[in-house]
Amino acid sequence: MELKITKSEDTLIFYGLTPDLTKIKSIYNSISEYMEKKQSKDPSDRFNLILFLPDGPNYLDHFTFDTNNILSMLKSVENEISTANIAGGVFVATTFVIEVYKRISEKIFRLLIIVDDGAYPIPTHYLPALEELIKKVKDMPFFIDVIHIGHPEYEARNNLTQLVNLSKGDYHEISDISELNPMLMELSYKKKIIKPAFSKQETPLISKENQPFYINLADEPERVTSIATCSICFQQGDEGIVKCPSCHTDVHEVCWAQWAETSNIGIPHVYRCHNCFNILKLDKNYIMDVQTGRIPTIAELNKMKKKDVTDYLREIETQSKPQVVHAEDPFAADIRAMIDAKRVESKGSKKKKKKKKKKK
Repeated sequence: MELKITKSEDTLIFYGLTPDLTKIKSIYNSISEYMEKKQSKDPSDRFNLILFLPDGPNYLDHFTFDTNNILSMLKSVENEISTANIAGGVFVATTFVIEVYKRISEKIFRLLIIVDDGAYPIPTHYLPALEELIKKVKDMPFFIDVIHIGHPEYEARNNLTQLVNLSKGDYHEISDISELNPMLMELSYKKKIIKPAFSKQETPLISKENQPFYINLADEPERVTSIATCSICFQQGDEGIVKCPSCHTDVHEVCWAQWAETSNIGIPHVYRCHNCFNILKLDKNYIMDVQTGRIPTIAELNKMKKKDVTDYLREIETQSKPQVVHAEDPFAADIRAMIDAKRVESKGSKKKKKKKKKKK
C-alpha cells in the first residue's frame, strides 16, 4: 500500500522559446494563468524564471511569491531574448536549485522547460554529466517537466526525455502555441511523492551513493568563544556554543545534536538549522553519542516551536526583492562551434550552386 503526499512547490520556469518562431506576447498570458492557478491552490508556492540573453542565462536570485516579479522580468527583456541553450540552462537551473535547497526545507522543486524547435538541443556528449547532476538532486525531490512546441529531431527529443524520465517528470509535445495554455493548466497540479503508507519516516531517504554530495553541501557550525545564550535551551555559557554560519544563531552543540534526530535530511548527522533552515553537519559519532544518551543534553527540544517555513520565506522576501542574475553559459563554446559549422556548410552549398550554374 502507498501513500501520496503533496508539498509546497518552487517552480523554475525555463523560457526556451526562440524569438523568430514564437512571440513572447502569445504566451505571456498562459504563463501568468499557470502561476495564478498554482497559487490559488497553494499560496506558499513560489516561482522563478530563467531565459537566455546575448550575455548568457539570466534568472532571479531567489524564488518569489509575487508573480509580478516574473512577468516584469519577462516584459523587460522581451526584445533581448536570444536562442536558448538547453544543456546550459538545465545545468545553471539545477545548480541554482541546489543552493536554494541548502537553505530551505519542506519544498518540492520543479524545472518547467518550455521550448521549441529553434533552441540548441542537448549534445549527446553532455548527457552523462547532466544525468549525474540530476541523479544527485532528484531525492530533494526535484522534477523536470518539458513542453516542446513543434517537432524535434530524434536525438534532441531522446536526450531531453532521458533527463525528464530520470527525474520522474513529464515530457509533452504540442504542435502549436494554441495548445500551450491547456497543457500548462494540466501541469499546474502539484507533484505527488509516493511512500509506503506504513512508513513513519518524515525525513527523505537519500541513497548511499548520493550521501557524500549532501554531506559536502552542508556547512559546519562555527565555534563561539564568548558568552552567549543558546537559542534552544536559553541558557547562557561560553562552552560548547556554536553558531550557524548563515544566520549566526548561537546554540549549544549538544542541543543541535539532539535537534538533528528529528530534523536531519535523511543523513543522521546532516540537519537543518532551526532558525534559517540552512543545512549543517556535526561529527557523526558525536551525534550518535548524544542521541543514545552517552553525552547528556542541556535542554529538551520539544520546548522549542519550529518556525513556519512559509512565514520565514515571506519575511525574507519583504527584506529584499529578487534581483536578476547574469550567469555564464557553461556550454557556450559548443554552441558557437555549432553556429560556425552551419556557416561553413552554408558557404559550401553556395559555392556548389555557383559551379553548377557555370557548367550550364
